[in-house]
Amino acid sequence: MKIIATDFDGTLSYNGKISDEDKSAIHRFREAGNKFGIVTGRDVDLAQWIKPENGLEYDYLICCTGAVIKNGEGEIIYQKKGKIDNYIYEMIDKARELGAYGFSASDVLLKCIVDIKGKIPMQMDALKEFTQVNTGFTNEENAQKFVDYVNATYNDKISAFRNGTSIDMPPANTSKVTGIYEYAKMFDNPEIYAVGDNINDLSMIEEFCGFAVSNAKEEVKKAANHQCNRIADMIDFIMSNEGETK
Repeated sequence: MKIIATDFDGTLSYNGKISDEDKSAIHRFREAGNKFGIVTGRDVDLAQWIKPENGLEYDYLICCTGAVIKNGEGEIIYQKKGKIDNYIYEMIDKARELGAYGFSASDVLLKCIVDIKGKIPMQMDALKEFTQVNTGFTNEENAQKFVDYVNATYNDKISAFRNGTSIDMPPANTSKVTGIYEYAKMFDNPEIYAVGDNINDLSMIEEFCGFAVSNAKEEVKKAANHQCNRIADMIDFIMSNEGETK
C-alpha cells in the first residue's frame, strides 16, 4: 500500500484551485487501495477550508506542520501541544525587533492574534497550550534570522520552519515528517511519497521518496528524487510501477 503526502498551497492548489486532472488522478489512486493526504503548515482554523468538496478526496489532513492530524471525515485523530510560557513573549519581542507584521498562537479551538505593534492581549494568558505559533515578515532575510533565533534558543520547546516570509512553529520535535510517520503507524510498512514546492517541505521530501512540482524552489528541486508538473503526473509515475522509494 502506498501513501502520498502533498503540500497544499503552491503544490496541490494554485490560487485556491485544484485541477480536474489532479482530482481524477487522486480518485484513481485511492480506488486502488492507497491513501492520499494533505500536509500543510496551515493551522486548524485555516485548514478547515480544505474540505473534500468539489470532487476533492483525501484520507487524512495533517495541519499545524505535523501537530494535528484529521481523518477524511474531519475528526481529529492525533494532536501534539506545547505550553505557552515566558519564552513565547520573548519570541514576540524578537519578532517586533525584526519588523514582523503579525504574530499568533493557536490551539485546536482557540486562536490568539497578537497586536504586534502594541500590547500583548489578555487572550494569550487564556491560551495555556498551542498546536502552532505563526509570524511573518516583509522579507526573507529577517524571516530567516527569526527562524535561526528560535531554533537556536528554544529548540527544546518549539520548532520553526520558514515558508518564504512566513514562519510556522509547532511544538518541539514536530514537523511534517513526524506527522506523516504518525499517520503511517496505522498501516503495515507502507511506501511513502511526499511532494512539495517550498522550503518548509524540504524535510519530508528528503525523508521519503520526494517529488518537487515544476514551480518549486530550486533547493526543493535539488533535494527531490523526481520532478512533476502536477500531482496527476506524480500519481501516473507511481502507479506505473516505475516509482521507487528511498
